[in-house]
Amino acid sequence: MQNLFFRNAPSIFVVLGTIYGLMLYVNIPRGGTAAIFFATIVMLGYFIYSGKVIQQLYEKVYTDSLTGLKSRAGFEPMTEKRKGPTGAISSLLMVDVDDFKAINDEYGHPAGDVALKSLASILRKTVRDKDSVFRWGGDEFVIILPDASPEVVTIVAERIRAAVENYGLYSLTVSIGIAKIINDNVGAALAEADKAMYEAKKLKNSIATYKEDPDRLIVNPPQYLQTEHNADVIWVQ
Repeated sequence: MQNLFFRNAPSIFVVLGTIYGLMLYVNIPRGGTAAIFFATIVMLGYFIYSGKVIQQLYEKVYTDSLTGLKSRAGFEPMTEKRKGPTGAISSLLMVDVDDFKAINDEYGHPAGDVALKSLASILRKTVRDKDSVFRWGGDEFVIILPDASPEVVTIVAERIRAAVENYGLYSLTVSIGIAKIINDNVGAALAEADKAMYEAKKLKNSIATYKEDPDRLIVNPPQYLQTEHNADVIWVQ
């Protein structure tokens, strides 16, 4: 509710200013119409300005300043799930840069920033329109995929992995963990995706799905390359 107010602050304040003006018009004698008009204009201007300031503060807090993605503070899974036709979040991806410290050590921290901004751009271009990408912290990113079958989720993950590898910047690669969201338990899915991601990082440039049993499925990227021709109906370029 609080986030909804901040996002719609300008409209809310315009409505409040209009109500204020109407109240003045009704309650003050008609002889003061001109004064009421100017007072209403001033108050509307003040309310619009205040609303825009609040909205800008909201965007600053909930947007990652480096990549322009939504920040961890702006993570709203219950809002994101309504983007899908059935209103269900199906899966999460946890994306982590392989050997990010090595990039910083070899090329410097400005290069690390470039790598993160490039990765953010790749993620935005690779996921579907209704998917949401968040910078989770450091070199980790979280992607919410509403209304996506396991096959689609796997294709999305592989498309991201391949796009980053083929980008060629600083030999950048990522490891990706996949977890299904059950009964809207996003917290559990985040923990599972994180565990799966660390399994993938043992191989690097890989994808893993989380399972309760010790034999977690490690997705071998080459076996999914053959599904790339099916991606035309899924991907937004």
